Amino acid sequence: KVCAAVAARRRKSVPVDAVALEAAADAAGAGRPAGTDLPAGAWDAFVADNRLGEFLERTAGDASLGLRRKSERVRAKILEGRVSVPAPFAPALVSGEDATVPAADAAAFGPALREVWAASWAPGPFGARLRAGRGARYEGRVRVLRVEKTQAAGVVFSRDPGTGRRGRILVEAGGDRYTLDRRSGRQAAPARLSAPEGRPALDAAQLAAVARLARGLDAWKGAGVEASFAFAGGKLLLQSARALEAPRPIQPLLDPFSPRPAPEALNVRPVR
Repeated sequence: KVCAAVAARRRKSVPVDAVALEAAADAAGAGRPAGTDLPAGAWDAFVADNRLGEFLERTAGDASLGLRRKSERVRAKILEGRVSVPAPFAPALVSGEDATVPAADAAAFGPALREVWAASWAPGPFGARLRAGRGARYEGRVRVLRVEKTQAAGVVFSRDPGTGRRGRILVEAGGDRYTLDRRSGRQAAPARLSAPEGRPALDAAQLAAVARLARGLDAWKGAGVEASFAFAGGKLLLQSARALEAPRPIQPLLDPFSPRPAPEALNVRPVR
């Protein structure tokens, strides 16, 4: 009864209609590259063509499998599936709810689309759907973005990816690394530049805009976020965003699932 009550509370805490990534980006002061949405039934057609419907339902409801094992099985099936959706244009960025993958040409579109769909069955997003009671109910919405000429591009972490702490924002762009104050967006530590005597990849105004975007996406996801961004024509564009998985605790050696070192690494001699 206690477990059932906790599960019910979790389901109620997850909104049925989540705010779209485009709306979250706009609220955080960023745009999205121009592009087109795949037809609404693209994911359902992929599931039907590859006969995955029953498999997804059975795997999501299998109590004998842990979350990571379920995720591995589903992602393997998706990555080997057949895609019948043609590429609307190329080169492009194939952007889903949890990943963005580049497709250099029409031949690369299918593999990129499978990879984007598979990312939404990783333990993080898959587990969130299970907790919300929507395990196998995945819509597979994908937007294909045009590749634009950019002045600068990079990745931002709204929290420390190693510890999950939210004190500072980390940015990587053009080989440079920045640590920003969460509130002001100003540098909280000297930047680590790939070319100390050269010009930094991002200026103070750009860093402040990226910090605002990181704060907005963190609030949107309710968790740490890793987002890829670019500046094109002086405008900040959000290319992709995904929730950071919580750092996994170190497993003790006595844990049966802890990796075992090879015997030769320990210099163990056989007993005769």
